[in-house]
Amino acid sequence: MIRVDAKELAVMKKRYEKVKTQSKTAVSRAMNRVASNARTNVKKEIAKEYVIKSGDVNKTLSTTKASASSTSSVVRSTSRGTGLDKYKFNPKRATGKRPKVLKAAVKKGGAVKGIKGAFVADKNGVKIFVREGKKRLPIRRLYGPPAPEMFNQQKVRTPVEQKARETFEERIMHELDRELKP
Repeated sequence: MIRVDAKELAVMKKRYEKVKTQSKTAVSRAMNRVASNARTNVKKEIAKEYVIKSGDVNKTLSTTKASASSTSSVVRSTSRGTGLDKYKFNPKRATGKRPKVLKAAVKKGGAVKGIKGAFVADKNGVKIFVREGKKRLPIRRLYGPPAPEMFNQQKVRTPVEQKARETFEERIMHELDRELKP
Protein backbone atom coordinates (compact mmCIF):
# COMPACT_ATOMS: atom_id res chain seq x y z
CA MET A 1 0.00 0.00 0.00
CA ILE A 2 1.24 3.50 -0.89
CA ARG A 3 0.57 6.34 1.48
CA VAL A 4 0.92 9.94 0.46
CA ASP A 5 1.10 12.52 3.15
CA ALA A 6 -0.46 15.97 2.54
CA LYS A 7 2.83 17.61 3.57
CA GLU A 8 4.72 15.58 0.95
CA LEU A 9 2.20 16.64 -1.70
CA ALA A 10 2.66 20.29 -0.76
CA VAL A 11 6.47 19.95 -0.98
CA MET A 12 6.19 18.22 -4.37
CA LYS A 13 3.83 20.92 -5.62
CA LYS A 14 6.28 23.66 -4.56
CA ARG A 15 9.12 21.87 -6.33
CA TYR A 16 7.03 21.52 -9.47
CA GLU A 17 6.17 25.24 -9.43
CA LYS A 18 9.84 26.10 -8.93
CA VAL A 19 10.88 23.89 -11.87
CA LYS A 20 8.16 25.48 -14.01
CA THR A 21 9.39 29.03 -13.33
CA GLN A 22 13.02 27.99 -13.64
CA SER A 23 12.38 26.41 -17.02
CA LYS A 24 10.75 29.63 -18.27
CA THR A 25 13.77 31.60 -17.05
CA ALA A 26 16.13 29.15 -18.78
CA VAL A 27 14.18 29.40 -22.04
CA SER A 28 14.19 33.20 -21.94
CA ARG A 29 17.94 33.29 -21.29
CA ALA A 30 18.57 30.85 -24.14
CA MET A 31 16.34 32.88 -26.47
CA ASN A 32 18.18 36.10 -25.60
CA ARG A 33 21.50 34.45 -26.41
CA VAL A 34 20.05 33.17 -29.70
CA ALA A 35 18.81 36.68 -30.57
CA SER A 36 22.21 38.20 -29.84
CA ASN A 37 23.93 35.52 -31.90
CA ALA A 38 21.41 35.87 -34.74
CA ARG A 39 21.97 39.63 -34.87
CA THR A 40 25.71 39.06 -35.30
CA ASN A 41 25.13 36.38 -37.93
CA VAL A 42 22.72 38.60 -39.90
CA LYS A 43 25.39 41.29 -40.15
CA LYS A 44 28.06 38.77 -41.18
CA GLU A 45 25.93 37.02 -43.80
CA ILE A 46 24.75 40.27 -45.39
CA ALA A 47 28.34 41.54 -45.49
CA LYS A 48 29.37 38.28 -47.24
CA GLU A 49 26.87 38.77 -50.08
CA TYR A 50 26.71 42.57 -50.40
CA VAL A 51 29.29 45.35 -50.58
CA ILE A 52 28.14 47.01 -47.35
CA LYS A 53 29.70 47.43 -43.92
CA SER A 54 28.20 45.41 -41.08
CA GLY A 55 27.94 48.64 -39.06
CA ASP A 56 25.55 50.09 -41.66
CA VAL A 57 23.42 46.95 -41.37
CA ASN A 58 23.61 47.10 -37.57
CA LYS A 59 21.96 50.54 -37.57
CA THR A 60 18.82 48.98 -39.07
CA LEU A 61 18.59 46.11 -36.55
CA SER A 62 16.64 46.12 -33.29
CA THR A 63 16.28 43.32 -30.75
CA THR A 64 13.33 42.58 -28.47
CA LYS A 65 14.50 40.46 -25.55
CA ALA A 66 12.67 37.55 -23.97
CA SER A 67 11.59 37.46 -20.34
CA ALA A 68 10.15 34.82 -18.03
CA SER A 69 6.62 35.97 -18.94
CA SER A 70 7.28 36.30 -22.68
CA THR A 71 9.73 33.67 -23.90
CA SER A 72 10.10 34.98 -27.43
CA SER A 73 12.83 37.27 -28.66
CA VAL A 74 12.85 39.06 -32.01
CA VAL A 75 15.57 40.50 -34.21
CA ARG A 76 13.94 43.00 -36.55
CA SER A 77 15.40 45.01 -39.39
CA THR A 78 13.61 48.18 -40.42
CA SER A 79 14.86 50.44 -43.16
CA ARG A 80 13.33 52.33 -46.06
CA GLY A 81 16.50 52.07 -48.04
CA THR A 82 20.24 52.24 -47.71
CA GLY A 83 21.87 55.09 -49.59
CA LEU A 84 23.86 54.00 -52.61
CA ASP A 85 26.81 55.82 -51.02
CA LYS A 86 27.03 52.98 -48.44
CA TYR A 87 28.02 50.57 -51.23
CA LYS A 88 30.95 50.51 -53.64
CA PHE A 89 30.96 53.50 -56.02
CA ASN A 90 33.35 55.59 -58.08
CA PRO A 91 34.24 58.53 -58.00
CA LYS A 92 34.41 58.59 -54.20
CA ARG A 93 33.99 62.32 -53.63
CA ALA A 94 32.48 65.36 -55.21
CA THR A 95 34.69 67.00 -57.80
CA GLY A 96 34.08 70.28 -59.59
CA LYS A 97 33.09 68.47 -62.77
CA ARG A 98 30.56 65.76 -63.35
CA PRO A 99 31.97 62.29 -64.12
CA LYS A 100 31.10 60.80 -67.50
CA VAL A 101 29.39 57.90 -65.74
CA LEU A 102 29.13 57.22 -62.01
CA LYS A 103 29.69 53.51 -61.35
CA ALA A 104 28.30 51.51 -58.44
CA ALA A 105 28.14 47.88 -57.26
CA VAL A 106 25.77 46.46 -54.64
CA LYS A 107 26.59 42.73 -54.60
CA LYS A 108 30.00 41.23 -54.04
CA GLY A 109 31.28 39.67 -57.22
CA GLY A 110 28.62 41.60 -59.14
CA ALA A 111 29.35 43.95 -61.98
CA VAL A 112 30.09 47.60 -61.35
CA LYS A 113 27.30 49.24 -63.34
CA GLY A 114 27.20 52.76 -64.70
CA ILE A 115 24.39 55.06 -63.61
CA LYS A 116 23.75 57.65 -66.29
CA GLY A 117 23.26 61.18 -65.01
CA ALA A 118 24.21 60.38 -61.40
CA PHE A 119 26.65 62.54 -59.49
CA VAL A 120 28.29 62.72 -56.06
CA ALA A 121 27.50 65.69 -53.81
CA ASP A 122 28.76 66.52 -50.36
CA LYS A 123 25.45 67.32 -48.68
CA ASN A 124 25.81 66.44 -44.97
CA GLY A 125 28.30 63.79 -46.05
CA VAL A 126 28.99 62.24 -49.44
CA LYS A 127 25.79 61.07 -51.16
CA ILE A 128 24.78 60.07 -54.68
CA PHE A 129 22.08 62.01 -56.51
CA VAL A 130 20.43 62.23 -59.91
CA ARG A 131 18.58 65.20 -61.40
CA GLU A 132 14.82 64.91 -61.89
CA GLY A 133 14.77 66.92 -65.12
CA LYS A 134 16.90 69.21 -67.25
CA LYS A 135 17.04 71.96 -64.61
CA ARG A 136 19.53 72.18 -61.75
CA LEU A 137 16.89 71.31 -59.15
CA PRO A 138 15.12 69.13 -58.02
CA ILE A 139 17.54 66.29 -57.33
CA ARG A 140 16.75 62.83 -55.94
CA ARG A 141 19.00 60.65 -53.76
CA LEU A 142 19.74 57.15 -55.05
CA TYR A 143 19.28 54.12 -52.81
CA GLY A 144 20.40 50.51 -52.83
CA PRO A 145 18.35 47.62 -51.45
CA PRO A 146 17.15 48.02 -47.85
CA ALA A 147 18.57 45.71 -45.17
CA PRO A 148 15.30 43.74 -44.68
CA GLU A 149 15.29 42.91 -48.39
CA MET A 150 18.91 41.75 -48.22
CA PHE A 151 18.10 39.57 -45.21
CA ASN A 152 15.15 37.93 -46.99
CA GLN A 153 17.45 36.52 -49.68
CA GLN A 154 17.73 32.72 -49.41
CA LYS A 155 21.56 32.80 -49.33
CA VAL A 156 21.49 35.06 -46.27
CA ARG A 157 18.45 33.85 -44.35
CA THR A 158 19.08 30.07 -44.41
CA PRO A 159 22.50 30.08 -42.66
CA VAL A 160 21.25 32.55 -40.03
CA GLU A 161 18.23 30.37 -39.21
CA GLN A 162 20.36 27.20 -39.11
CA LYS A 163 22.89 28.76 -36.73
CA ALA A 164 20.06 30.08 -34.55
CA ARG A 165 18.58 26.56 -34.22
CA GLU A 166 21.97 25.11 -33.31
CA THR A 167 22.62 27.85 -30.76
CA PHE A 168 19.21 27.36 -29.16
CA GLU A 169 19.70 23.60 -28.79
CA GLU A 170 23.10 24.16 -27.22
CA ARG A 171 22.05 27.04 -24.95
CA ILE A 172 18.77 25.53 -23.70
CA MET A 173 20.58 22.49 -22.34
CA HIS A 174 23.21 24.69 -20.69
CA GLU A 175 20.62 27.03 -19.13
CA LEU A 176 18.42 24.17 -17.89
CA ASP A 177 21.43 22.49 -16.27
CA ARG A 178 22.35 25.79 -14.66
CA GLU A 179 18.83 26.47 -13.33
CA LEU A 180 18.09 22.98 -12.08
CA LYS A 181 21.35 22.45 -10.19
CA PRO A 182 20.64 21.98 -6.48
